[in-house]
Amino acid sequence: MDKTKQKFFNDYLEIITFFIFLLMLVVIYVPSVIWKEEDAYKNESRFRMQSVYNIENFYNILVGEYEEDGLKALRLVNAVRDSLIADSLFLGEQSIKLSGDEFLVNIPKGFAVEYDTTFGLRRVAKETVVDTTITVLMLTEDGIEDTVYVQKKNLSNTLSDPLFVKVVNESTFERVETVSYFNKRFRKERVPEYNFVALPDSFQFNCPLTNEPYIIEISPNSVRVSSPIRSYRDNRYGFFSLKTGSHGYIIDGTRSWDN
Repeated sequence: MDKTKQKFFNDYLEIITFFIFLLMLVVIYVPSVIWKEEDAYKNESRFRMQSVYNIENFYNILVGEYEEDGLKALRLVNAVRDSLIADSLFLGEQSIKLSGDEFLVNIPKGFAVEYDTTFGLRRVAKETVVDTTITVLMLTEDGIEDTVYVQKKNLSNTLSDPLFVKVVNESTFERVETVSYFNKRFRKERVPEYNFVALPDSFQFNCPLTNEPYIIEISPNSVRVSSPIRSYRDNRYGFFSLKTGSHGYIIDGTRSWDN
């Protein structure tokens, strides 16, 4: 084999090797991306089904029965929450008119707190807090000077004390504090002092993958919220596809994916 043919053969082999390497990367990487997408849709869908069930549960608390029209239940539950913001004593048997319909509800004490803790997503974080401590000299009742440590924010009270002598030292140190807060997963509340609250919205009633509404089935003293998906397939990147079955269901608080 002459040098020209040998060089052509080597170049051809390198090109083939390069494309095989790319193909291996695609075969390994793309499915993992699709699996993550499937998991993201599944987790979001199950989160929404839980929200729908919670709405139905709150509606049942207020009215004494479940409602097959989820959006109707949503409007009433949110209306009661809004009424409690305006008047914290809006409790017991009440009448609420919405879109031409009148609802007779029985609002229990603590409804607003239960609502807020249900739909507000609690998060925990660590924050660095800066504390300033003031060392002051104070007189005791016996007239003896004594050293006292005071937080800077409380210093004004100490300065006005007749037993105060003088400020000796000021020191600052940092500490890490664990704090909890509510994440605004849904739309923001309208009233500033309640802006940590999250109100569920109508988009929660649709599957994030197909945008079909969740199936709400009512029977005496029972409710079931189910995924509208039975089988789903959608092509991705030409040769691959996103595939999933039902995202599950909730019956009277029991979730299928917990079993």
